Amino acid sequence: MIGRLSLGLLLLPALAAANTTARNHLPTPEDIASLAAVDDPQIAPDGRRIAYTVGTPQPGGAAPRTQLWRVAFDGDTAPRALPVPDAAQDRQPRWSRDGRQLLFLSDRPRPGADTTGSTQVWRVDADGDAAMPLTESVADVTAFDLSFDGAQLAWLQTDPPSPIEAARLAAKDDAVVVERPTRFSRVWLRAPPDGAARALTPVGLQVHDLAWSPDGRTLALRTSSGTTLNDYWYDSAVVLLDIASGRIGAPLEPHASAHPLQWSPDGRRLLYGRLGVHGMVATPIVHDIDRGTRIALGAHWPGTLWLARWQDDATLLGQGQRGMRGAFVQLDAATGAATERARPQIPFRSFTVAANGRAAYLGLRDDSPGNVWTFDGARLAQRSDHHPQVAGWRLGQVRELEWPASRDGRSISALLVTPPDWDGTTRLPTLVQIHGGPAWAWWSGWQGSWHEWAQLLATRGYAVLLPNPRGSEGNGNAFAELARGDWGDGPLQDVLDGLDLLERDGIADPGRVAIGGWSYGGYLSAWAVARSKRFRTAIVGAGVLDLASAALTNDVPDYLPGYFGDPLRERTRYDAQSPVHHARDIQVPLLILHGEADARVPLSQAQMFHRALRFNGTPVELITYPRGPHWFHEQAHEIDLQHRVIDWLDRSLH
Repeated sequence: MIGRLSLGLLLLPALAAANTTARNHLPTPEDIASLAAVDDPQIAPDGRRIAYTVGTPQPGGAAPRTQLWRVAFDGDTAPRALPVPDAAQDRQPRWSRDGRQLLFLSDRPRPGADTTGSTQVWRVDADGDAAMPLTESVADVTAFDLSFDGAQLAWLQTDPPSPIEAARLAAKDDAVVVERPTRFSRVWLRAPPDGAARALTPVGLQVHDLAWSPDGRTLALRTSSGTTLNDYWYDSAVVLLDIASGRIGAPLEPHASAHPLQWSPDGRRLLYGRLGVHGMVATPIVHDIDRGTRIALGAHWPGTLWLARWQDDATLLGQGQRGMRGAFVQLDAATGAATERARPQIPFRSFTVAANGRAAYLGLRDDSPGNVWTFDGARLAQRSDHHPQVAGWRLGQVRELEWPASRDGRSISALLVTPPDWDGTTRLPTLVQIHGGPAWAWWSGWQGSWHEWAQLLATRGYAVLLPNPRGSEGNGNAFAELARGDWGDGPLQDVLDGLDLLERDGIADPGRVAIGGWSYGGYLSAWAVARSKRFRTAIVGAGVLDLASAALTNDVPDYLPGYFGDPLRERTRYDAQSPVHHARDIQVPLLILHGEADARVPLSQAQMFHRALRFNGTPVELITYPRGPHWFHEQAHEIDLQHRVIDWLDRSLH
């Protein structure tokens, strides 16, 4: 059984010592953009070691360089990086079931080659040595799973162009039929007796995920008939593939979510995710294969359950968020009942669990970004520190807030970050920053990245309020679904209630308040200045500003209809909720920031809003970022964006 959380958090001695470092440096956008990204902690089956990845930002527009690291669960040895050739990218570490091998994806050169190649499955021994490739695919491998006995390796790779297609592409004869599937991600297998690679799934079936049954006879797959991102998120099914016959059965779940597939240790039950009716929320499901019964996990838990992992045949460990805090919950496989065991600070779903109940996860603190942490059923402990420089930064004070919604009394949670030395005697210029989603959430813990501005601004004298209004995660699925049909006024009133609290308590200066955010945060910021006179300016980052045109042009066409219905039949509803149709009501200056290559929220959203404001005579500045997708990864863009946020607020609120 998993015990309850002890009151204390454990830190490695070196990490605790780092906390005594004098904090004199004011972090800059350059500092924030240089932080490493720790991810994908994978605990070994015996619970003694953890493998994970560290992505290091690179200059010149290059993608971060990702490397594998290892650390002991108990922290007895310092984390160490696995050797990797220059310029190679290692990712997706996965232990063999006996713990003797660590498999991973890498584009490192094959033995005897001088340059990096396509991404293949590689292995090292338990000590991280003796690296060797396990696949020789002509295309990049994107995912893999090793059977429980270690004899069969299955992986996903996308079909390469045929010789005719390759010749056409080389000749620039490359017209595209939009949304017509062409090359599919298929399952390949290497198994005894000959070890030859062969395709298991047919052309015409896209495979997104795979998981071996313990007996090695079956692969669980998440599949779709199309190859788009919309198919990945909204139109996939869970099926079983019989290895001996090659037969694929009828869907076990026709409305699957992106929750990882995982078999129970005895092979009787399969864990997957089911998408909600409107596509806003998802629920982890335990499916008894023989009986055909399904159990929804954590259905009555008052938070948002993100992810579950089997611990033994009867028990799973789940991870989610309730209020502003993360949570580990013990889940009963027979009933779905959830019992909270710990309240860690976590930014998003990322953990694995061993059979003995030990877990590794991505955790953080108010004063430190994400690192590898462990949970042994009773205690939470930090096991890595890939951001030692942060110990010398002056950082804002962080506290959790809660207030009743004036609309219906529901509890609204938030985080407040104030300047390092603020004593509460003076009112502060304030930014209300809105998260993306809307089915997303702010969390208790580190708030510093190119699109999370709280710490950067707090060190410059601002208060930053990070609210989770209706539509957010963290308060159950029903709370998240309150945004259906209402992206604007309902969530905005929850935010204004929080601003009222800050003004009553003498924190926010009513004459110096701004609002801003990215994605949905950009939407609600634009909506706020059209509907309220409380804000002196707004920062609109990658905002959805004309809902109907966004639904008809973005890369996930089922997303907005889940909230507002058919964009043709419900055009009046879409327009009524769109900031661009309320541009005449906006009088305060706006800063609009947008990536030129954004497929999720196309650049045209920013362009039409910018033009509408110009026609209205509203002061507005539009900044676009060449090559910029919805989530930036070029370091220079991340730095520039943060500088512009600081400069804009300094000009607008001082």
